[in-house]
Amino acid sequence: MIPSINVVEQHNVQQILALDARYNNNRNTAPHHKTLYMRRRSQLLREKCDRDQYFQIRSKLLSQKYPSVGSSSDYRSSSRTESMHSRTCSMDSLDLIGTPGTPQSGAGRKKGQRELTPRRQIQGRDVTVPPAGKDSYAFTDMPHIFDQHSKSVRVVRFAHNSCSLLACCSDDYTLSLCSLAPYTVNARLLGHTGPVRDMDWSTDNSLLLSASSDGTARLWHCERAVCIRVIASSHPLTAIRFQPMNNNACVTSDEEGVLRGYNLSTGKHLSGSREKVSNSTTCLEFGANSGILWVSNNKGQIFSVSVNILSCQLKKLKCTSIPGGGSIVSLAVRAGHPRPLLLASSTSDLLFMFTIDKDVLLLVRKCTVKLNGLPIRSIICPIATAKRGTFIVSGSSDGSVLVFDMEKGKAVNKLQGHSCPVYCVCLSFDESILISADSSGTVIVWRKRDLCQEEL
Repeated sequence: MIPSINVVEQHNVQQILALDARYNNNRNTAPHHKTLYMRRRSQLLREKCDRDQYFQIRSKLLSQKYPSVGSSSDYRSSSRTESMHSRTCSMDSLDLIGTPGTPQSGAGRKKGQRELTPRRQIQGRDVTVPPAGKDSYAFTDMPHIFDQHSKSVRVVRFAHNSCSLLACCSDDYTLSLCSLAPYTVNARLLGHTGPVRDMDWSTDNSLLLSASSDGTARLWHCERAVCIRVIASSHPLTAIRFQPMNNNACVTSDEEGVLRGYNLSTGKHLSGSREKVSNSTTCLEFGANSGILWVSNNKGQIFSVSVNILSCQLKKLKCTSIPGGGSIVSLAVRAGHPRPLLLASSTSDLLFMFTIDKDVLLLVRKCTVKLNGLPIRSIICPIATAKRGTFIVSGSSDGSVLVFDMEKGKAVNKLQGHSCPVYCVCLSFDESILISADSSGTVIVWRKRDLCQEEL
């Protein structure tokens, strides 16, 4: 059991993890040794100790061993600025196109009165919604690090309505199924002969779809960890999705811009379920009503495609081009008020937030994040967004995990623990656990401070 950590201690934990991550990049050792190093440092932080004194001593020792990295006092100053409690830290730039966010939740409360934590329906589950802001993303610990993959992990995804079942797909041609209770790798899924670019869970979490650059899509039975269907394509596949209302069908996309629907029981292409968009497709994401499929390409375009729920017939509708171009590397759709939201990440170091009006996208905000042209994915935080504001989580090229409040233009949190670019992130359905994966194959589990315990 991880001991309770107050706000000051939590701040010190993040300082120490950031310090170790920074100096870890300068250690002349193998990547798996760097992963083991961060895992051991995280384990030591769980022991009860004077963390502030620990930080001072460790900072001094590391600055003596690696003087070129910077002095401890300089780093302590920068750590305070980069920590989640920073009041001046902001995104590189933020252009607000829509209206500003709602007032602070504390406005109108009597002095000394504690804000009650509301409950909302998120993804069909009744969950506690923590106060939006820095406390919503106060991650206190790095309880586990997975290192079963030898190359970049492109996608990590929790099973639906789960805080313990996780899947990863990697450039090492494999997928993995992981459990967070306890922390174990349940299975490695072998069969692809090329990098696995995308995957998707079935509605009941019993099946997993994967798409690979080897030109095949595979259907996996999760409990038995076996492949039960192989679908071959003439071109490398880039993305795949189950039909949300009919998990016996799926849609794939390839590098030629062709979308196809398949019957998963037979593995055969469905008649009339083919559509062509311009250039090479990169991402697929179904809208909130399941009748619209959003498709992106490597030229900064997002297409809306209608999908017949019964026959899976595809029909291209509208096209939206993002300012600045660049390849779109991820799409994320979340229910919002008054309209659903779509987040698009581009290799041009830009994130775009749209509202969805049926099959049309309306740009409301954009921001700049240091991606350096890498395929770094971003996600929307559904609980905080449902309560107030627009919160997103993104990886970055400097190895940090960034949490932004796009309404206020502030960085809510910056997590440091990776020694190379962070390619993808995901949140559990109740946002109590954050997962981040990097270009070396390291997957880090971040745990949020238990707000409910503090309210009691």
